[in-house]
Amino acid sequence: MINSGILDIVIGLVFIYLLYSLLATIIQEIIASNFGFRAKILERAIFRMLEDENKFNNRFTSVFYLFKKSGNGGKINSTSGEFYQHPLIKFLGEDNSRKKPAYINSTTFSKVIVDLLRGNDIKPGDDVNSLIQKALDQNATNWGNTKISDETLSFLKSIWADSDGDIVKFRRHLESWFNETMDRASSWYKKHTQFILFFVGLTIAIVFNVDTMKIVDKLEKDPKLRGQLVQQADAFVQAHPDLDIRLKEKEIEFKRAMATIQKTDSAIQANSTNDIMKLSLELENYKLLKSRRDTLLNRAETLIQKDIQNIHHSLGLKWENYDRKPGSYLSLLKSLMGCVITAIALSMGAPFWFDLLNKLMKLRGSVATPTSDDKEKKQG
Repeated sequence: MINSGILDIVIGLVFIYLLYSLLATIIQEIIASNFGFRAKILERAIFRMLEDENKFNNRFTSVFYLFKKSGNGGKINSTSGEFYQHPLIKFLGEDNSRKKPAYINSTTFSKVIVDLLRGNDIKPGDDVNSLIQKALDQNATNWGNTKISDETLSFLKSIWADSDGDIVKFRRHLESWFNETMDRASSWYKKHTQFILFFVGLTIAIVFNVDTMKIVDKLEKDPKLRGQLVQQADAFVQAHPDLDIRLKEKEIEFKRAMATIQKTDSAIQANSTNDIMKLSLELENYKLLKSRRDTLLNRAETLIQKDIQNIHHSLGLKWENYDRKPGSYLSLLKSLMGCVITAIALSMGAPFWFDLLNKLMKLRGSVATPTSDDKEKKQG
């Protein structure tokens, strides 16, 4: 039979990881929002599709790129540069400091690529097929006459041939290409944010002194504390039964909101070039992202003041005064190692720990807990 004491220790530790990983995730999302991580990952994907150069091989260089004020994926006098200067893309940026959009859909991508190939002087009745063929033959766009990179040109020629010169089929191939690249871009985003999440988690662990080894030691020695944490964990799970779903839905809500703004922008470009309407769109975009950041700050404040404060009070987590007595530096080193272990755990993400906590609580419920009558019979 499973030792309930060990199981309670694991549950308590997982619950602590869950709460602090929620805080780490919120902080990481605030950082991502402020620095426009999604826009820069999207920019990286577009750059990879439209340029032959690959300048993101090094993980540290790639992460550092996320913190730059403005990404440089859309180079001047390049296909990617023209892509980001297209009106459909240009006015989807967050604000003046981050002009690149955080999200575009495949239909917009194919529309922009076709526009770049056929040029911006197109008129009703013009032979679009010949204009696209001309761009592919001349290895340059008809939009700004910029050179198309060799690998991109080769691929465009391939799908143009597969489409038999049919614009509709050509756009479908472009959209499939974009969707496949976005799948890879999603994995890039997850890897980069997990890397950043580790350092966010390490900062949280040091500030709050969330030392895994010390916490395990306290839980092992104090059955009452274990029981208290298990009760708090059970109450948390009962209060947030769909937490994992809501965490995943946040990204979906963001994409839907950005798509709504994008449709509005498309209507503006189709019906008018009025600067006031464009400014209105940018204002709505800013309000959306500001509201998202404010929501994250409120969630962080609530989490700290309620659940984390209770954990802190129960465990008595605080930094001790380390003097120059023998062994003090060793104790400090052990605490820092415990914080590093915590940071690694927090980098796994809140959904992982919530799912594990749910499974452990169900396992604990299936383990028969001896009643007082059972204990008396054993003693007798």
